[in-house]
Amino acid sequence: MTRLPLKEYQKETLHILTEYCREVRRREVLGEARAEHEAFRTVTGRDQYYTAPGFEGVPYICLRLPTGGGKTLLAAESIGEIGRALLGTDQPACLWITPSTTIRDQTLRALRRPTHPYRLALEESLACSVEVVTLEEALTKSGIVRSKETALVIVTTIQSYRLRDEPGGEELASTRRIYRDNGYLQEAFQNLPVHLRADLACDENGLVNLSLANALRLRRPIVIMDEAHNARTPTSFESLARFGPKFVLELTATPEQRHDPRHPTDPRFASNVLHAVSALELKNEGMIKLPVDLESRGDWLEVLAATVQRRDELETIADREYEEQGLPFSRPIALIQAQPSSKTRETHTVEKVKAALLEQLEVPADHVRICTGTIDEIGEEDLLAGDCPVRYIVTVDKLREGWDCPLAYVLGSIGNAATPTAVEQLIGRILRMPNATPSRVPALDRAYAFVLSDDVVRTAMQLRDRMVQNCGFDDRSADEALRVTSATGEGWLGLGRIPLNSPPVPQSLSPGLTQKTRYDESTHTLVVSDLLDRHEVQTLCEALTEPADRAAVEAYWERERPVGIAVKPLGQYAKPLLVPRLTLKQGDRRTLFEPEELDNFAWDMARCEPGLSEGEFASDIRVGTAVTIDMEANPGGRDGRTVMQVTGDVRLKQLELIGEGDDWSAVELTRWLDRELHRGDSFLGLPLKESQPWLHRAVEHLLRDRGLSLPIVVRRRHMLAERLRMKVAEHGRSQIRRAAEWLIRNEPDAIETSAEFAIRIEEENYRPSRCFQGGLKFRKHAFDLVFEMNGEEAECAARIDSHANVLRWIRNTEHESQGGFWLPKSPGKYFPDFLVELQNGIIVLVEYKMGKMASDPEEQHKRAVGQLWEARSGGRGRYAWILDRNWQGLVADFRE
Repeated sequence: MTRLPLKEYQKETLHILTEYCREVRRREVLGEARAEHEAFRTVTGRDQYYTAPGFEGVPYICLRLPTGGGKTLLAAESIGEIGRALLGTDQPACLWITPSTTIRDQTLRALRRPTHPYRLALEESLACSVEVVTLEEALTKSGIVRSKETALVIVTTIQSYRLRDEPGGEELASTRRIYRDNGYLQEAFQNLPVHLRADLACDENGLVNLSLANALRLRRPIVIMDEAHNARTPTSFESLARFGPKFVLELTATPEQRHDPRHPTDPRFASNVLHAVSALELKNEGMIKLPVDLESRGDWLEVLAATVQRRDELETIADREYEEQGLPFSRPIALIQAQPSSKTRETHTVEKVKAALLEQLEVPADHVRICTGTIDEIGEEDLLAGDCPVRYIVTVDKLREGWDCPLAYVLGSIGNAATPTAVEQLIGRILRMPNATPSRVPALDRAYAFVLSDDVVRTAMQLRDRMVQNCGFDDRSADEALRVTSATGEGWLGLGRIPLNSPPVPQSLSPGLTQKTRYDESTHTLVVSDLLDRHEVQTLCEALTEPADRAAVEAYWERERPVGIAVKPLGQYAKPLLVPRLTLKQGDRRTLFEPEELDNFAWDMARCEPGLSEGEFASDIRVGTAVTIDMEANPGGRDGRTVMQVTGDVRLKQLELIGEGDDWSAVELTRWLDRELHRGDSFLGLPLKESQPWLHRAVEHLLRDRGLSLPIVVRRRHMLAERLRMKVAEHGRSQIRRAAEWLIRNEPDAIETSAEFAIRIEEENYRPSRCFQGGLKFRKHAFDLVFEMNGEEAECAARIDSHANVLRWIRNTEHESQGGFWLPKSPGKYFPDFLVELQNGIIVLVEYKMGKMASDPEEQHKRAVGQLWEARSGGRGRYAWILDRNWQGLVADFRE
């Protein structure tokens, strides 16, 4: 396997996590109280931060990702980001806590396998050797617990570290040895400074316990909480606090929302959600199959027959389409939920369901496997292998957790579909895309469920509620997820059939529409063989003469419309908004000005000054409040000793200073800095032959010109890497400005804001993943849906909406896949906040900024690109940069 590339929402999530860690570290270094709280407010704009018992001063935050969002991959990537941004180390210790032994074993296998994407992500994130062990293995490996050369990841379960039983409060004998003396760990406590020993748990005689909990406390571990809603009770907090974590990261689809710490029997503490991802973002990135076509049947054999028919249809489509596209064959698998056996009544057990499949529906025996708590006919069989014959898996609730197969498309449930178990199977098992990428075959990019129910609408509402409660869907995503259909009987899936009394007028159909549809005289249906967009569906509707046929086409659109767009009749969608884009003339050809064009200029690093001033990179190491690390002579003139004043939370930084960096050379430091500079595909256009010599000069400046010692520089290398990255980014932006100025000066026609290359923003392609929930009602927003905004952005939107010269406007989204408009920047793309069309047809791009962000070089780079777009528009476009409620500036830009 190869490393999985991160999706855009995963990159955004990691970026926000890193930003939070850096803000916490910055405030801690300044000695601010409640750094974790203030950083949370800075990054999220929300004041409410809940401090868990025993975690005062410890960042304890949550990332919310719906089922299928790739929590494990994100967790693997997060460890290195937290280590660098907050702890300033490449070798952090991590306690990775899973909700069950099944998930623990699955996670362990993935993180230990050298070629698994999770392992590759972990190694890439940490950029060092890493040891992945169980809690039991860590008890006998003192070297890895104290090691400064190896990152440590201990994978365990919630139950394994709890001090007491949750219901009764009794101490658990099985976990006592984690907190008590262990001879294997004696080495980890040798030569500890007095101030570190004072922070460790001791026995009744005042002697430090040689326990694993104390050994990990020395490393101040990062804690990853998988499905963290299971561990937000006082007992869990008390147990976890014994490890002295420096950072706790929850990853869950359903964070705890109830905050009632004083409840007499069930006290709860709400999670601090730093960032939430919507299910529609997963759909836009091709991570999950949506919508789910939900159909009901009144008889259990009809459910089985419909499940078999749909699976067979999908395989035929996959066989045909994948062969035409030259893609690997995808073999769809159906999951069938049987009923548990009962001594009091007859039930449709797994054995009975399998017999019906083989005998009544003539499914080959080698296509069917039973997988329950007591029967496992899958074993170690690789369901993803091309020669694997499995097409049907019959289960009860075995697939509820720890089982994943991206080939699962169809669920047939003959149990009670409204139970949590059935919903977990539905969402967690059939939503995932094949190999986490869209197939580009529309029928294979959605999921199918057949349920035994007389009231499919009621069942759908119950499923919808469970999707919100158990699977991390927001209300809008859950509403969009289910497409309910009554029992339809036999019928070929294709991509859909539209019942028509008469065929459409051939002359009214475009050539493309003619290729995608054909009229079947025998069944009086229009067979749709490819996905139709709204314009094609509307054209089809206009080509029909009978009102009933037009209504059938409208019903088809309602059933097949893309997930995430406004739900409305075909003829009521707004006219598109056309926004000109920047273009570049190359010879006789004019092309779109892409971000890559900005990165392909000559970097010319010789023009970039490598030196860092005292203000940019201090000579001493300051930790916490007024703590300076320095050297002074011992009495008698012997070797110097390290002097440090211990105040506040400085223990972690002191550990960083012990025995790290003494064996590095300047060349090794330069290579390390170069890896950090290019981490995460940053500065792709900057070749190593330019970056490494420049970094070497930067190191030499610190050592030779400023007289810093190499060990001190090495120990502060993460801060140094951040400062140098900022310097390189600013140099790159200045080079871009020089390149653009040269083009305008010497080839004035080269750069143009062209209406010919305008982006056409259609309402059906405007799919914001998160919608504005405020109380404001906008009259002039071009589309029904409005992308989310914070308070000041909403105030800006209200000013735009009320201006007499504004014809209509759009709150721009942050991703092209959601219908957003972008301008090129280096690196990446820039999405202005608002797109405004004035009464005279002029397009205004509006960017709103709070004052504290305006001076940021990245923001200034965006402003320069926006001004370039305006300058080259020939008066057809304007760029408005609105700072700190300067509404007069907005009025000026909306002039006629």
